[in-house]
Amino acid sequence: MADKIYALDLDKGEWSQLFDKEFGQPRFRADQICQWIWQKRVFDAEEMTNLSKSLRDALVEKVDFALPLLIKEQRSERDGTRKYLWQLRDGQSVESVLMRQGERLTACISTQVGCPLGCTFCATGLSGYVRNLSAGEIAGQFLAMEKAVGRDIGNLVYMGMGEPFLNTEAVLKSVRMLNDPGMRNLGIRHIAISTSGIVPGILELAGSGLGVRLAVSLHAAEDELRSTLMPVNETFPLDDLRKAMQDYQRITGNRITIEYALFGEVNDSVEHARLLVRYLKGIHVFVNLIPCNSVDGRYQRPAAENILKFRSVLETAGFETEIREELGSDIDAACGQLRRKTKGGEPSILEPAPRTAPGDKGTKKTSRPPKKETAAPKRAGAPSPSVKVADDAGPKRERVGTKPSGGFVDERGSGRLAFDKKRKTDLPPKERYRSGKMKEERPVYRTGTGDGADDRAAAQGERRTRESARGPKRTAATRPEAKERSAPKKRNTASGAASKDKRKKRS
Repeated sequence: MADKIYALDLDKGEWSQLFDKEFGQPRFRADQICQWIWQKRVFDAEEMTNLSKSLRDALVEKVDFALPLLIKEQRSERDGTRKYLWQLRDGQSVESVLMRQGERLTACISTQVGCPLGCTFCATGLSGYVRNLSAGEIAGQFLAMEKAVGRDIGNLVYMGMGEPFLNTEAVLKSVRMLNDPGMRNLGIRHIAISTSGIVPGILELAGSGLGVRLAVSLHAAEDELRSTLMPVNETFPLDDLRKAMQDYQRITGNRITIEYALFGEVNDSVEHARLLVRYLKGIHVFVNLIPCNSVDGRYQRPAAENILKFRSVLETAGFETEIREELGSDIDAACGQLRRKTKGGEPSILEPAPRTAPGDKGTKKTSRPPKKETAAPKRAGAPSPSVKVADDAGPKRERVGTKPSGGFVDERGSGRLAFDKKRKTDLPPKERYRSGKMKEERPVYRTGTGDGADDRAAAQGERRTRESARGPKRTAATRPEAKERSAPKKRNTASGAASKDKRKKRS
């Protein structure tokens, strides 16, 4: 398999050359095969039915269409976040995460096997660096997640294992393939690349003209502390990084997202927030505050009061700031955690995340919006969906005709999303307008045949009788003043004709 061409590494131009030189086929075959792979998610040449049998046999012999192999999957019981561990063709493994926020899905994919930067808070760096991923191995994670959930994913972030700008060429090629209208056709504004501050990569992205959004993992606004958290700061210090961000913004005009992980009693004080304000002054940014996930007990989670104070300082200074909602906290969702706990290259049985006891303090009660009263009525004796069932309550029963999708696909035959969010368009037509917005029932102006129709016909007959008794209406032509106005016009017409006759006689 190692000597075969990897299908996902080829863009449409490379497919055209391959068909022309290797298979002696017309170049339009490239469009057909790209549609099969990137749009229809078919990864077996035998199923590509608009290709000839001889061409399919040749493709099977010379081209490898395999997606990354799923080794392990974890699903969050709290928010539906999914963590995937994939095995690559050489046996190495990488992680991907699929996050759900309402009906929006965001994929987070890896760019390297391991990472050479050694950030002290990141589990990936603890495993060391192995190699870069190819463009097909990067984009293949996205396609494999779409195939796993059975629907399109609308957003993509290069924020998994590894530093994207230490593998810039493959990363940008994967972006172009995913964005190509003839391939995956993912909107360029739905793609973001997160970097720890590799200055040459930031400048190369700015000059690429792709328009991809940029996110910078900052985590500290003073060199000494940032070098302790992120050794890459010794190579690209804060002043160089700030200049690169300004150049990127001058070239592209795009706003930059600043990722700032908060570690308890390390970088979460009000003074640290003020340093960040001074550092970001003059740059158009959006700040994401990320309460940290513990890695081997190195750091502790910041106090809720410190998080709110930190945000208040930034917002008072005029920076748009958001505290990122914690997703996948009950699974190994942080980069590198699942890979470190799983033997590389050894397939494992899929398992859900461990269930949480009902009284667990770590569960956010406000993470889900309250159910509306318009939802379907509950059956008698059925447990409330917001109450978690203990392990000894028996296996969870699934609905008939559905699959435990975790909210990623529609329930079959129900027309509603799996997490029971009732849509306004599901209501009867009389209770909504065509736009789907809820309104009061419209008044009915027309009625069918019945007593109401008979009464209306009788009223119309009486009205006609009264009008006929009054006599014909006087029109403008029958009024005396109208006749007087029209008489002079007739005289003028007669005098004009006489003068015309006189002129003829003279001539």
